Amino acid sequence: MVFKANRGTTKPKVQWVPFGYDFNCLGQSGIYLTVFCCLTFAMTLAHPSMALDSSQTQEDYIRADFTLEDGLPNNIVNAIVQTRNGLLWVGTESGLASFDGREFTPIDLHVPGLPAQGAVKALLQGSNGDLWVGPNAGVAMIPSGVLGQFDPAQTTYFQLGVRGADEVETLCQTRDGVLWAGTNHGLYRKESGRFVLVTSTSFVIRIAEALNGHLLLITGRGFMEWDGHNTITHPGLAVSLGVPEDKIYNVFQDRSGTMWYCTEAGIQRRGSRTFAKFQPELAARTPAYRTYEDPQGNIWIATKTGMYRVMADRLEGLSADIHARIFYVDKDGELWIGTNGYGLVRLKHRIVRMYTRADGLRTDIGMALLSSHDRRLWVGENCGLSVFDGNRFKDFGDQCVWALAQDSNRDIWIGTWGGGLLRFRDGHFAKFSTEQGLVSNVVLEVTVARDNSLWIATRDGISHMQNGHFKNYTIADGLSSNQVFDVYQDHSGRIWAATQGGIDHLVGETFVPLMHKQESYHPLSVQFAEDSLGDLYTMDSPKGISLIENYRLLPVNEDLKVRGMVESSQHDLWFSGTDGVIRIGESELKRSITDRGSPLSYARFDRADGLNSLQCSTGTPAIAITPDDKLWVATVKGLAMIDLAHLPQINRKPEIFVGAITIGKNKVLVGRQLILPPGTYHVELHLEAVDLASPEKIRLQYRMDGVDSNWLDADASRTAIYTAIPPGAHAFHVRASSSGGVWDPAGIVYNVTQQPYFYQTTWFLFVEISSIILLLFAAYLIRVRQIVHQAHVRFEERLVERERIARELHDTLLQGFHGLMLRLGTGIQLLSPTEPAKAILDDALDRADRLLVEGRDSVQNLRAGSPGRLNLAVELERVAADLKQSTKTSFVMILENPIRVLDPIAHDEMFAIGREAIVNAFRHAYASEITIELRFDPGLFVLLCRDDGCGIASKMPEPEKADRHFGLLGMRERAQKLSGELTVLPAQPHGTIVTLNVPARVAYSRRRWRLSPLFSASHKDR
Repeated sequence: MVFKANRGTTKPKVQWVPFGYDFNCLGQSGIYLTVFCCLTFAMTLAHPSMALDSSQTQEDYIRADFTLEDGLPNNIVNAIVQTRNGLLWVGTESGLASFDGREFTPIDLHVPGLPAQGAVKALLQGSNGDLWVGPNAGVAMIPSGVLGQFDPAQTTYFQLGVRGADEVETLCQTRDGVLWAGTNHGLYRKESGRFVLVTSTSFVIRIAEALNGHLLLITGRGFMEWDGHNTITHPGLAVSLGVPEDKIYNVFQDRSGTMWYCTEAGIQRRGSRTFAKFQPELAARTPAYRTYEDPQGNIWIATKTGMYRVMADRLEGLSADIHARIFYVDKDGELWIGTNGYGLVRLKHRIVRMYTRADGLRTDIGMALLSSHDRRLWVGENCGLSVFDGNRFKDFGDQCVWALAQDSNRDIWIGTWGGGLLRFRDGHFAKFSTEQGLVSNVVLEVTVARDNSLWIATRDGISHMQNGHFKNYTIADGLSSNQVFDVYQDHSGRIWAATQGGIDHLVGETFVPLMHKQESYHPLSVQFAEDSLGDLYTMDSPKGISLIENYRLLPVNEDLKVRGMVESSQHDLWFSGTDGVIRIGESELKRSITDRGSPLSYARFDRADGLNSLQCSTGTPAIAITPDDKLWVATVKGLAMIDLAHLPQINRKPEIFVGAITIGKNKVLVGRQLILPPGTYHVELHLEAVDLASPEKIRLQYRMDGVDSNWLDADASRTAIYTAIPPGAHAFHVRASSSGGVWDPAGIVYNVTQQPYFYQTTWFLFVEISSIILLLFAAYLIRVRQIVHQAHVRFEERLVERERIARELHDTLLQGFHGLMLRLGTGIQLLSPTEPAKAILDDALDRADRLLVEGRDSVQNLRAGSPGRLNLAVELERVAADLKQSTKTSFVMILENPIRVLDPIAHDEMFAIGREAIVNAFRHAYASEITIELRFDPGLFVLLCRDDGCGIASKMPEPEKADRHFGLLGMRERAQKLSGELTVLPAQPHGTIVTLNVPARVAYSRRRWRLSPLFSASHKDR
């Protein structure tokens, strides 16, 4: 459930009574409590890395206020705690809210059937990470696993007292892990899964644990102890402290065993030795409400008149302007203060110290900086020049300084805008201008070369000053432009120039361009900088960093708006620019050149760290490091200083999670994964990266597998929006950088599953593809049947035509030829036997007989192709019968498997092959037995002709060598037409085997052929 904050008009009651807080036992009194304490109390609660000393002032911290207008449920804050996932939990008079550094999320703890949960007065993170909440009635426990994505169903509620109406004032978990609750009706202890009343001593405002394990209780009747079994009262204590019993506000035992008592009469301490009275006595006698021991062992005291730090026997007081009610220090050492009507206050340690006119500068606009050999800092200003000796600034005039440099003679060189070049030596200035040979009086950069000469960049070219003489370089000397931004000498001694027209380098006495105009990467470089490794970088305008390597310009980063660079002793590269101050590790910057796919890790220092303005100046150099390891940056609103030696190193990974999900217009619980029902949805994944100290510095990237090809940068809303997630399971990756700029490459993975419609499932796709394949196959079969049908139609037409031709030949040519032969025979018989012509005519008549027989055979062949007339076995037997009449060769026909109808076309081709094999066996083999075997196998038709004659060569003749084997060549060609295989092999011990194998799909007919009447009649005629 989501809590809807009560925006009522509750008015705080302001009165000087104790406020409740303990760092071991977190809680808050039910009375409206307030304290007038100083801002500097924040220093007492800072992280150990943030030194707490008497020199720190209000200016050392940056204050941020969060009120009702910022999403806080109520401006009266009762309790604060941070859980392990980094979220800050705030208990107010209108309920509970979590805070990620950017926005508050109200949490609704109401449970139907139980008392309403209004104000939250106590918060505690248990040793296992669970969050314990003390609302108006009872105790609620939120498991650590759902703190990032709150699920009300996971919340456990404990009732205390009659009808569960006891109000919880404070919660405490002691070192032995026992959980205690102080209520308006006494002290409770959690045991066996419930809270048990151990003492009914009025209401318990505050609980603290002593070194001996006793509980130190502040109750409505004064101070008492709980030893685990009984209540121990101290009736004489109040008298000895000089106050009534109910005027003891806080009892605390520090790590040394000293007891501290905050009372209406002031602060007192007691221990194993006698302590002197605090000085000044007036401060010691002021009503004191709270003592706190910081991580360094310093004791801080909150009183009616402000905050004090105990220094031996003295109380050092500081000013105050915050009405505090509760205090909490988060993991990063930042102090959070809950107030009685003024909301939530955060005090953040100031990293950047600003120096302005109030500190002695002539103007707030710094232009150039120089750390001189005498350990002083020279500051060139917009119409001003100052020197800082570590304590104060000394003014040296009103020159408009643009550049600063120092040579080996310790002379200070000052480039001005319109005033030429100045030299400061022994307290006196000397001027060099166009009258002395300088190319321009507007000096933008001064570089001291190795030979102690000066290279000077101006708006009209470059001047080289050596021994007081100038040599000038312009476009006539090779410069790409007379508008020169920077001139620099690298570690090898080469001179470089950054101009409006590009980068040039000096070769001899002429400048040569670094790049050709046709090169694609051609940024406007405005300043050079070199690191300790000798890598030469350029700062580009309006943004970007490039590297000069092997006389080529390589892109390093195209997003950062930087201008000046300096390297620290820790080998960090610091940049000034128009987007604050940037820190990048030296190796990290070099890595980004080759690893373009990974984001660049860098830290950014801005207004949240103390800068008055993000815009740094354009003078050279505008950034410098002094020998005391302090970084100085000139900005348009003052001089910024960062103490590198004391810079907090906070590289803790931010806690990343998906905080909320919106589907369409409805918000849903996040859960461990997201399952979307079938359909196209507008899905918004709200990303969270918790960093309370600097949430504005967190950078987020996300990518969804199967949807995004690259990592995407999250915008200010930190929302990933998807409108068309394809069906299936997708891993949603989120990674973030810490406030220190270091990226966590692993990040988190959140699973998103888009359920498909039935037609988007794998099985449906399989069925769909299978159906398409079947349809294509069916279409193929239909087309094949069409083709086969067309072939059969053409074949039947051919058969009819063959029948007609055979009939015509038989009725005309053969019959006429036969009649002529009869007449010729009659004529020959009339000739005398001795007639010489008779023998010739008889021979001619014999030949005519043979031709007539062959003609009849041809006619028979024309009729033999008709399907269904005779089967193949019968036809081959007839061929053999005709041939064996004049021989003694026996013929055997063998049939295997049931006879199947042959395809007509295949029938003709197989008959021709079989007939040729039989004819060859009878005519050439001289065999005594010839066997024909026909096998009608399901997948294959086999025709085998075997004889026991003289045999044949084991290898069939090649086509090109078969000029005398036309029969075998024809048989092989017919077999190829049938997609079959023909083999002719010698038999053992002698003879020949001819084998024809034809696939069943070619050999067998797929339909029963209807015989035409003409064909049937012809058969009968035969």
